[in-house]
Amino acid sequence: MNSDDLFADDELLFSGEETEESTEHDLEPWMVLIVDDEPDVHSMTRMVLGDFAFEDRPLEFVSAHSGEESLDILKSNPDFAVVLLDVVMETNTAGLDVARRIRSDLNNQFIRIILRTGQPGFAPEHKVITELDINDYWQKAELTSRRLTTSMTTALRSYRDLRKIELNRESLAQMAKSVAHQIRNRTMTINGFANLASRKLGPHSEAMEYLETISHETARLEDIVNSVSEFAAIDRCDHCSADIKEVGEKAVDVCKGIADELGRDVHFDIDFVEQDIDSRPDLLSKVMVELVSNAVVFADAQQPRVSIEVSVEGDVCKLRVSDNGKCISSEDLPYIFDPFFTTRPEAVGMGLSIVNRIASGYNWGIDVSCSDEGGAVFTVEIPL
Repeated sequence: MNSDDLFADDELLFSGEETEESTEHDLEPWMVLIVDDEPDVHSMTRMVLGDFAFEDRPLEFVSAHSGEESLDILKSNPDFAVVLLDVVMETNTAGLDVARRIRSDLNNQFIRIILRTGQPGFAPEHKVITELDINDYWQKAELTSRRLTTSMTTALRSYRDLRKIELNRESLAQMAKSVAHQIRNRTMTINGFANLASRKLGPHSEAMEYLETISHETARLEDIVNSVSEFAAIDRCDHCSADIKEVGEKAVDVCKGIADELGRDVHFDIDFVEQDIDSRPDLLSKVMVELVSNAVVFADAQQPRVSIEVSVEGDVCKLRVSDNGKCISSEDLPYIFDPFFTTRPEAVGMGLSIVNRIASGYNWGIDVSCSDEGGAVFTVEIPL
C-alpha cells in the first residue's frame, strides 16, 4: 500500500503517514485503551486521533499489547470510555475473549468496544457482536481515518449517554429511598394514633370501623413503600456464582411458608438440576421467590399445584415456574411487568417488576405462556 495515499479523508488508515501533534485542552480527556500486538497500529491510531475531540474533550491513550495486559489495565482503572480491540493476538479469538471478560468478569457495561482485525477469516458472528455489546467492527484493510473518527464519535456519544442514564438512575434510586423513609415515618405515626384512638374509644365505639380502615390502609401503604424500596435497592447485578438448585430449594421453602400463611394446601412438583449460574445468590433467590409465590397465589383454588423445574439445554439454563390456575389474559399480558400492575386489589403489584429488573440486569430472557392445564408458565432463560 502506498504511504502517499494515507491521510486523505477517505483513504486507508494503516499505511504510515504522520499527523500533527494533539493540542492542549483544559477539560478532562476521554480515556481510550488501544489493544493490539502490532506496535505500528498503536502509533498510527495515536497519529490519526491525536487532534480528535468530542464535546471539547481530547483523548488520552493507554496501550496494551496483549489481551491479558488489557484486562489488568481495566481492572485497575474501569473508567475507560472506549477500547480499540484487536481480535487476533495471543490466539485467534483473544480479542473476543477480552470483550467477553470485560462484560462478565469485570462487569463493565459502560466501556464501548470497537473491534479491529487484520485477519478477515476470523470475523465474529453477529450473535457474538450483539451479546457482547460491541459498538463497531472493522477490517483493518478497510479502516480509513474518517471511519475511525466516526466510530470513535459514535462510541463516545454512547458512553456519555450510558453514564448519564446510570447517574439519573442512581439519583432516582436515592430519591426513592428518601421518599420511602419519609412516608414510612408518617404511616407509623398515623397507625400509632389510630391504635391509640381505638384503645381510648373502646371496642364498641362507632368509630372503630373507620379506625380499622385507617390501620389497614396504612399497612397497605407500608407494603407499597417496602416494595418500592426493594426495587430501588437493586443497584448492580454483580457477576458471581450461584448454585441454582441450592438457591431454589431455599426459595421453595420460603414459598411454602407463604402458602401456609394464605391457608393454601399447595402441592409442589420440584425438579432441580445442580448448575452454577452467573448471578448474585440473593437476586436469584428473589426472582425464584417472586415467581413461585405468584404461582401459589394464582394456582387452582380447590387443588392448587405449582411446578418448579430447572433444566440445562445446550448453553442455556432454563427455570420454569407454572401453576394449574387460569392463564394470564391477552389483555393483561402486556402489562404484567409494569410497576404496580395487579389484578388483585390487596396486592402491591411490584413482584414481577422486580423479577424483570433483575432479569434485565443479567440479560436473562423471560417468556410467559399457558400450560396444558391452562395455568401460566414463566420461563427464565439464563445463558451459561
